[in-house]
Amino acid sequence: MVEEKSNNSESASTEQERINLYNYLSVLVKYRRFIFFNFILICFVVALFSLFLPNWYRSKTTLLPPERGGLGVGLSSSLLGEFSSLSGLSLPMTATPSDVFAAILKSRAVVEPVIKEENLLKVYGARKMEDGLKEFFSHLQVKVENEGIISIEFEDRNRDRAARVANLLVEELDLVNRMTSTSKAKNARIFIEERLSQTQIKLKAAEDSLKGFQERNKAIVLDEQMKATVQAAAELKAEMTSAEIQMNVLGKNMSPDHPQIQQLRSRINEIRKQLGLLESGSANAKENKVLGVPFSQAPSLSLELVRLTREVKIQEKLFELLTQQYEQYKIEETKDTPTVQVLDKASPPETKYKPKRAVMVLIAGIVSLFLSVIFSFSLEYIERTKRKQPEDYRKVEEMVSLVRKDLAGLKNMISFKKNKG
Repeated sequence: MVEEKSNNSESASTEQERINLYNYLSVLVKYRRFIFFNFILICFVVALFSLFLPNWYRSKTTLLPPERGGLGVGLSSSLLGEFSSLSGLSLPMTATPSDVFAAILKSRAVVEPVIKEENLLKVYGARKMEDGLKEFFSHLQVKVENEGIISIEFEDRNRDRAARVANLLVEELDLVNRMTSTSKAKNARIFIEERLSQTQIKLKAAEDSLKGFQERNKAIVLDEQMKATVQAAAELKAEMTSAEIQMNVLGKNMSPDHPQIQQLRSRINEIRKQLGLLESGSANAKENKVLGVPFSQAPSLSLELVRLTREVKIQEKLFELLTQQYEQYKIEETKDTPTVQVLDKASPPETKYKPKRAVMVLIAGIVSLFLSVIFSFSLEYIERTKRKQPEDYRKVEEMVSLVRKDLAGLKNMISFKKNKG
């Protein structure tokens, strides 16, 4: 008995599903012409509309990853601080040179000359540079690939102009990099030139003092161990001073928390510890000790000779290091080599990038089918309600009528105000 009831319920459920499916199909068949002609009409209108849309062309150029700068004023590091003020660029300290170049490409320093060169304000119909920049950036795409390669894509209605703009961006990037590098090298060269002059004066004074001491005390000489220790201490002192100068140069363009600044600071502290070990066998050396022997226990003439010799060695080594850096910055200041390596130069594209007319028609056709089916079922529901539930249908008509009256009153009010005005 139970099995019979179960079979009856299953058969009833299956019959109900068949009836519902039949009802759905019957509605689609009933409104098939409406759905079909609506689909054809929408596709035709969208296709016709797309024919009036202008063609846009996208040109692309790619750059090799920039090399990390040297000489302490490398673009890959120093430009992080330099270009952060150009257009509000915000870059993390861990940014790669490719990220820096990508950010510079989006700066006003690079983009504005390109806009003026191609007269893009007139092309975009913009009166202000701000409006032109917004429109320009909406057509510009700069990406950094996993390998560090930088891709620059620009779209324009004119295929030749799209290629020209992409290549002009690369030229402006190279120009800005050269100007920045030259300016930094010049400032560093001037700073080191001043220190070099001061060191030259100190070296001459130290040599004169040592010469005068030796002329007065000809019998005083240093043993070989003392000479080697003094030489090592002089080299460490000169290296520490050179590192301090380099940190001062970088500090003009970088924040105190920059990794390069922190690295130089750690290096200076380590050299200072080594100097302490050389002079007294302790990292916290006092100035009145040398080579582990207190000055009070050393002969006064030998002590004076050690000090004078060490000062001469320090100034000689420092003069040598500063001269090398000075020559390097002079070369960097006058260097006119490209800073950007182009992998693929932009060329006028052969095919348009957009509009994608086939995709537009396809999407419009799918949307029209979806809306037509919903509208068909809505009409069928209203018709059945009118036939089977006339009371409910009458209430719906009253609500629609009230809404129409409100809209008509609002329209009359607006028309009256306009006429009165």
